[in-house]
Amino acid sequence: MPAAVAERKPQISPEQGDLTLLARESLERHPHFRGRTSVVGIEQRGRMLRLTGKLPTFYLKQMVQETVRHIPGVQGVRNEITVVSAAGERSARPTY
Repeated sequence: MPAAVAERKPQISPEQGDLTLLARESLERHPHFRGRTSVVGIEQRGRMLRLTGKLPTFYLKQMVQETVRHIPGVQGVRNEITVVSAAGERSARPTY
């Protein structure tokens, strides 16, 4: 029975307007983010989603974006997630 619960589709449709709930549920089903979705902030503005938070790699930042981008009803994603090192330092290329 637990497997059936994990594969359950979201109970809300895009027509009802709550894309943040659909996005959070999609991330919760993703193997990289299951149980850790609280590190990602999701804000809806019309049919756009704004992502915030801190993640340790650019790969994970992109995975979040791609996961929510494919939700029916999402017209765009603004990815403002910051990539930080394990020490909490922001990843940035040095300027010379």
